[in-house]
Amino acid sequence: MLGWLVERVAGSSVAAYTARCLREPLGAEADAFYILDGPPGVGREFSGAGFNATLRDFGRFGQMMLDGGVANGRRIVSEVWVRESTQPAGQEDARRGGYGLQWWTIAGSDAYAAIGLQGQYVYVDPATRTVVVKLSYFPPGDNSSLEAETLAFMAAASAWKPR
Repeated sequence: MLGWLVERVAGSSVAAYTARCLREPLGAEADAFYILDGPPGVGREFSGAGFNATLRDFGRFGQMMLDGGVANGRRIVSEVWVRESTQPAGQEDARRGGYGLQWWTIAGSDAYAAIGLQGQYVYVDPATRTVVVKLSYFPPGDNSSLEAETLAFMAAASAWKPR
């Protein structure tokens, strides 16, 4: 639904809008794509979980969020949106955290993460100014233990201090 709304308001495809308003201003180095929810020429961009980019470009996105919506000295998204999108819409669950506007919040911290379909993560921890990106594949099914392990690793990586 969100992708359809973006298309109607922007007057372009989600991919074209993403390229123009996000990827180009971020200085993305590589091509990216959305998977389609149907055959070529018929399917629509699966904007809810179908975006694919390189690790470095996902890192740029996380860094922009960490910097309050600014990248390369330029405002990309509003600071208000960054703040509001990374706050849980309801009560956080002690184990699973909460959900904001396309971002999962991490219980007991100010950290948040974009969690993609079956194992991709952009983890942002404002307290330690850390961004961690993980590209992986979790098989279909109940991956709650893999998700918990991944988020525990990211929290540990964020808390790590070199000696």
